[in-house]
Amino acid sequence: MNIVKTLAITFALLGYGAGAIAAESTSQVIKHQAPRGITTTFYACIDKAGSDTVATGACLSAEKQTQDTRLNTAYKALLAKLKDKAKDELIAAERAWLDFHHKNGDFEATLYGDASVADLQVTQNEIFGLCERANALEKYLSIANDQ
Repeated sequence: MNIVKTLAITFALLGYGAGAIAAESTSQVIKHQAPRGITTTFYACIDKAGSDTVATGACLSAEKQTQDTRLNTAYKALLAKLKDKAKDELIAAERAWLDFHHKNGDFEATLYGDASVADLQVTQNEIFGLCERANALEKYLSIANDQ
C-alpha cells in the first residue's frame, strides 16, 4: 500500500508541476523511498524534468543504466575474488535474483496497469531493485576483500 501512496504522491507532483507541493520537490518525494546508491544526477534530472513524462522517462532510463552497470561491476569484482563453492553459490544466487527480478517486474507491470504513469513507477521500482542488489554485492565484496 505504501508503494501505491508513493506512486500517487510522486506522479501527482509530475501532473501538477513544481507548484503543487512547495515543501518537497519530486526528487525529494522519490528520495524518501529510494535505497542508498541512487545518484544525485538522477534526482537533479527528475527535478529538471518537472511534469514532462518523456523527460522523466529519460531520467529513469539513464539511472537504470547506471545502476545496472554498477551491479555488473560489483558482481564481476566479487566473482573474481571468490573460489570454488563460494563462486558457484554466487552464480546460483545471482541467477535466482535475476529470475526474481524479472518475474517481479512482470507482476508489477500487471498490477499497476498500462498507463504511462504506471510504467514510470514500474521502472522506478526496477531501478531501486538494481540499486539494492548492487548495494548487497558491494557489501559482499567488502567482506571478501577483508578475508
